[in-house]
Amino acid sequence: MEQTAVLSFVFVSVKTNPIIYIRIININIDEGFRLQYTSDNKSENINSLFVSYRTGDFDFRRIFMERVVTIECDTVKLAATLHYPTCGKEKLKNKNWPLVIVCHGFTGSRIGANRLFVKAARDLASKGCLAIRFDYGGCGESSGAYGDGGLDILIEQTRYVLDYALGIDCVDKSRVYLLGHSLGGAVALLTAEKDTRVTSLVLWSPVAHPFSDIVRVVGQETYERIHERGAIDYLGYLLTERFFTSLTKHHPLTPGHRFLRDVLIVHGSGDEVIPVDYCYLYERVLRHRVTGTCEKHVINGADHTFSTFDATEELLAVTGSWLERMEGKSANWSDWII
Repeated sequence: MEQTAVLSFVFVSVKTNPIIYIRIININIDEGFRLQYTSDNKSENINSLFVSYRTGDFDFRRIFMERVVTIECDTVKLAATLHYPTCGKEKLKNKNWPLVIVCHGFTGSRIGANRLFVKAARDLASKGCLAIRFDYGGCGESSGAYGDGGLDILIEQTRYVLDYALGIDCVDKSRVYLLGHSLGGAVALLTAEKDTRVTSLVLWSPVAHPFSDIVRVVGQETYERIHERGAIDYLGYLLTERFFTSLTKHHPLTPGHRFLRDVLIVHGSGDEVIPVDYCYLYERVLRHRVTGTCEKHVINGADHTFSTFDATEELLAVTGSWLERMEGKSANWSDWII
């Protein structure tokens, strides 16, 4: 996958030449980048940067395959990071990539505890997916106030991210995954029930009872003070009565789910935030649907954020394997389409 003279940069140097133009003159995703710089009407090749990239000292691939964007959502601006596929050139020739949108949990961010979502997005990109991780309003680098809204707002913002992502030309609209962690897992499922563009779900340690689970997280005594001034302070987030009221209106485990596609659930047996029992509850409800598969995987000893190296590796391996099987299933079905 080679291109010529596709990107140019301007570097300003006070000590040496005032302006140095650097242009990429040759890109090969699998091998590296050849650069050229021009200064004082002289042109020379920069082989050292190319060699440095090849040896891993200078990761040019990551600079160009990850991009920070802003997604407009009514009055809120959502910060997001796009991860373009970084797999082998054979897969990259087919610019018809599956999409995975990562939904973080309660008062979280698109980075995640122990950089979980960064690792996940990069792993997904290495497998040929276009991955997007984003901050909900009032979290991370997004504008807005997280505690002013509630689940309805989170669902709406997720759908805005879907709008944005599906506007990217290389995305395969028939392969759209939501990957949600904790409260983000519940949001992903509730979004998928409303939005038929979502074709599959991955739920990591998903919340099952939004109101009672979040009250338990902030603390019962803390929550009971909400009536004193209409909001409570949790880790610097002001959570309003409206926020908690919205949690009471949504029940992910309600029988008769309208989402009738495939679901993967992964939970840690050592999760002290969201009980691992929820994994089995989700499986029981989702397996009673008229169609759509549901698989579960419990990681022995893993906590809520899969914080150990081994837990993260197993989480990503299980998720990646499941996605590959879903992709194979999708390819087999497409052979029957006339």
